[in-house]
Amino acid sequence: MISLRTIVESGLSKSDVYQKRRSILLSNYIALILCIAIMLLGTIRSLLFHSVDQTLFINYLLGIILFSIAIVFNRFHWTTLSRLYLSLLPTAFVWSVYTTTMMVMPIIETSIYDSLRIFLLAISCIPYLILDKKQLPVFILGILPSLISIVFFENLLGVMGLDHASRGNAENEYQYIQMRTIVSYLIINSCCIVFQVIIQKNDEVNQRLLAELKDKSDEIAAQNEELMQSEENLSKVNLHLENLVEERTKKIREQNEMLLKYAYSNAHHVRGPVARVLGLIQVSKMKTDLDFPWFFEKVETEAKTIDAILKRIASDFEPDMQK
Repeated sequence: MISLRTIVESGLSKSDVYQKRRSILLSNYIALILCIAIMLLGTIRSLLFHSVDQTLFINYLLGIILFSIAIVFNRFHWTTLSRLYLSLLPTAFVWSVYTTTMMVMPIIETSIYDSLRIFLLAISCIPYLILDKKQLPVFILGILPSLISIVFFENLLGVMGLDHASRGNAENEYQYIQMRTIVSYLIINSCCIVFQVIIQKNDEVNQRLLAELKDKSDEIAAQNEELMQSEENLSKVNLHLENLVEERTKKIREQNEMLLKYAYSNAHHVRGPVARVLGLIQVSKMKTDLDFPWFFEKVETEAKTIDAILKRIASDFEPDMQK
């Protein structure tokens, strides 16, 4: 079963701008209201007044079908045609229903003329609500039927021989009804125009605010991107510093290990020959008949040993010190 929401949203597209979506919704709602109004009018006349004959029933049914076509037009995205159709059809439909009824009446009651005026006034606001004032030819074409119907009401009826002077009851104040109808038309549709102007102004303000908001959003997005880039660069710098610190720490650790190794070599390798040289010196102090060639030979041997050890240590540590 087709839901009410499906009907009123017929023809909507997500890609449509807000103004177009609103226009489609409004025209669908008005078409639906007109259909419901006809059904309600027919039901009340049938139940309370028992005055719905076959001709009137067919007219009501035809009206429901004709007004529903505006929704079908929107369904096929013929939105301008739908709005123009919905502006012209109600006036033509009201005139058709009333004139066919009035033609068979020998005398037309004043209430018939009044009800015709009321319905023409009621539907006269439709073009002002759904048509775009910027499309001036379409707007003028849409308001002309109801405007002509109100201003030249008696003249149109006179062409068909249904005017009040020839077919209606004589009443003293009937001539004032035309003036009141025109004033009512001006009041109703002036309010509709003001309402539409206010909506359009609000739309323009909203569009400007949305544009400014988009600019701010784009600016914030650009700043966020710059911030993310800076954060990425900072992370790279931090990573480089961490690697550099780790490399320096490793180098210092290696140098410390070399120093410890050097200290160990000094303590265990150099210390031995030095101790022997010192011992020889002590021996030379205690013996007066020392064999000096032998003594100097021993000192020379130990000195060469110390020199060899120092050279070996230097050769071992020199590549590491150059790193």
